Amino acid sequence: MDVNIKLWPAKWSVVSFIFMASFAICASADEADTVNFTLSHAITYDDNLFRLDRNESPLSTFGKTQKWEMINATTYGVNVSKQYSLQRFKFDISQTSYRYQNYNFLNFDGVNYDIQWNWSVTPYLKGNLVFDRKELPNTFANVNNINPLSTNTRTVKNNRFDVDWSPYGNWHLLGAISELTVTTDNSAPGQDNLDYSFEQKTLRTGIRYEFSSGSKLEYAANTSDGKYGDSNFSEALVSDRGYTEKRQEFLFRWVLSEKSKVDMKASYLDRSNDNFSQRDVSGWIGNVNYEWDVTAKTRVNFIAASDLYPTQATSYTYVRQYLVAVRPTWSVTRKVSLNGDLTYRDRSYNGFAPTPLSKDREETTKTASISLNWTPRRYVSFGVMLKRESRDSNITNEDFVSNSAMVNAALTF
Repeated sequence: MDVNIKLWPAKWSVVSFIFMASFAICASADEADTVNFTLSHAITYDDNLFRLDRNESPLSTFGKTQKWEMINATTYGVNVSKQYSLQRFKFDISQTSYRYQNYNFLNFDGVNYDIQWNWSVTPYLKGNLVFDRKELPNTFANVNNINPLSTNTRTVKNNRFDVDWSPYGNWHLLGAISELTVTTDNSAPGQDNLDYSFEQKTLRTGIRYEFSSGSKLEYAANTSDGKYGDSNFSEALVSDRGYTEKRQEFLFRWVLSEKSKVDMKASYLDRSNDNFSQRDVSGWIGNVNYEWDVTAKTRVNFIAASDLYPTQATSYTYVRQYLVAVRPTWSVTRKVSLNGDLTYRDRSYNGFAPTPLSKDREETTKTASISLNWTPRRYVSFGVMLKRESRDSNITNEDFVSNSAMVNAALTF
């Protein structure tokens, strides 16, 4: 591994980190404040940014041999929260500047916001009006053909209006309309990337029954109309313009005791493409999350899930994923917490393909991370995280191992 790290950018990263820690002495914030400002800085070191096999090198694509990267992310924003009688308004907007030391074509400024009106006519008729946007770096693990002209970002915008009406005590009638837009700047026809850009409008109706114990049962029907865009359409690649999708959802929360509960969700997904039925996908998906408060300071989440990811890739139509995870949390003190994550993913790439691989692709991914968070004052926090991710694939040059470390500091004032 090449470790000839230039010290100039790293030096200023350390200086800015120390500055934030010093500034915390004079900063203050009150949880009851209507307006709060936030400032944070994170430094991440990743020894395999592009998730390359050990036999691969970025030299031919980028003219450099370094697989590692040092990423500086500076975030500043404002949060406004105000309660008026039964109405609550929230306005949260921030900008994060991502700066890469080796591969600075990946530099970008991401704008994120979360604007909400938690409206209520009466305590029995309420809902939400939400405008949400997140622009973040996308993982290279799902990118087969790295484009040096792309910053590989993923932008998700979700606008939603929902209604919750409980006219008969524990019974709730639910309704929602939403518009989801996902933009990935590495998404293009003729690629085998898992992520694609699309727009989706959804109508959701449902019913929920809430028990006095805190348990609940819910059923909802979702009908969605999705669009990839005319530029995606290709008869040669059997790449469609859009789709319709229906989901029948069954949700169940079971409060076992004061220290444990189970959240379960099962859905039947049925997606039909506008022009090419070869890419139609249907099947059951779902997840189970068991939350256990082992002690007053220790909590463990056990998660199992199965999912389907329809795509417009050239070598497969959908991905079936099985996931198992264990995520413990330990509140060491009132100000210090320790979090862990052990996740195992098994993926199979299936369905029709205009240019199929010589054999069906199968892979497993293992992720392990541990993070420590310290909040010496309510307006300042520090964190550190270590993470290891590895993938084992039956396709040549699709294995990788990645080790990363991150430190961050955040202020609210």
